[in-house]
This record gives sequence, C-alpha cells and structure tokens, in this order.
Amino acid sequence: MNRKAWSILVGSAFLVVAVACSKNRPAQKVVVEIPSEFNGDFLLEMGVRGAPPLVKQDDTYVVAVPRSGKAITSTLLTDSQPSFRNSSDGAVWGYSHSVFNTGDGIPIGGKIEFFVGTKKDYEAEQGKRNHSEGFSHPPSTPLV
Repeated sequence: MNRKAWSILVGSAFLVVAVACSKNRPAQKVVVEIPSEFNGDFLLEMGVRGAPPLVKQDDTYVVAVPRSGKAITSTLLTDSQPSFRNSSDGAVWGYSHSVFNTGDGIPIGGKIEFFVGTKKDYEAEQGKRNHSEGFSHPPSTPLV
C-alpha cells in the first residue's frame, strides 16, 4: 500500500472514531417512585462502589424513594429524563441532576436531588439551606 493510500485510510479511520465518540446519547429514562406521606429532601448518590445498581425495567431505571430521603447506587446516570410517580400529597420542587467528572472528563459519580412538599415548605427549606451548608440527611439507604 502506498503512502497516500495509507494516509487516507488512517485519516478516515480517525474521522469515523471521532464522529462515533462525539455522538450525543439520548437522556436515560428514569421513573422516580415517591411513596405516600413522603415529605422533604431526597438525595440519590450515584456511582458509589459496592452499592446495588438501580432496578431497570426495559429501557427505564426505577428509583424508589426511601422514607429516609437518602439513597445510594452504583449506577451512574450521566443524563436523565425523569418522570415521577407521586403517591404523596406534595409536589416535586428543585429537581437537580449533577455529574462529577475527572479532569479528563470521565464521569465518576453524581447525585440527583429534589424536594417533595408544598411550595411554602420548599421555600422554607431553601431559606434554611441558604443559611447552612446544604442537605442534612440520615445515613444512606441502598436502593435494592
């Protein structure tokens, strides 16, 4: 193979790999099940070694909110499209999905946070959080 053909082949292979790696993946579908009478902050820590993975039904991950309001999973959702099954009396406020990356941009962990309750309760919680250092939660509950 001559030098020109070799250069074209290598350049084409590089272009195919670059395009394949840069394609945006669709957001991962997530159903968040909120139990009746749950009220307050929820925090899901993702990418935790040794924690159980999230349950997956077809192409959708299922997050069952424990009464403690805090859960851990080894699953790392880098981009989520949430829907809520809310059995409680409260609405969902302040949904946030964060992913933590290495300096090279490799995702290594993340969290999903939100509040369930009335707008008045949410605003009061936001006021408390602005005067403190963030969430105050009991120990993590694995999602099984």
